[in-house]
Amino acid sequence: ALTLLGTGALAQNPLSEATAPGNKVYFEIINDAEHPIPEDEIEDVTRELINAGSWTHVATPDEADFIMQVMAKKRVVFNSPRTWLTPSILDLSGHVLWEAKTQQADATMFNGFKATNTCIKKVIEKSFQEDLFRKAGRR
Repeated sequence: ALTLLGTGALAQNPLSEATAPGNKVYFEIINDAEHPIPEDEIEDVTRELINAGSWTHVATPDEADFIMQVMAKKRVVFNSPRTWLTPSILDLSGHVLWEAKTQQADATMFNGFKATNTCIKKVIEKSFQEDLFRKAGRR
């Protein structure tokens, strides 16, 4: 009986239904106007986050099962580039189903001076694996 109850709860979880592996995602980066991340880094963010969730990228929201919105910002702090990323999952009507804490990373010699790539890894490990996938019943 408990198994059936748990299965029913998952089926009624909009976050779980939207973000199931194989679902289609429309990806939207909201780049900070004053401190945007470069276009090639936007491509990296899009590709890596979509791969982490095992989703299929689509060109328009009409084709999607859900929308991933990422607030992005990059600027120099103490002579070192720093990147901030805040992902959110929205349903097709624009309601927020999940929002992560902002992750940030600095460019250092230890990460090959690639703040954005390090920030993407933090989003995948801390936001997706520790929060999103757990809430969506994927862990």
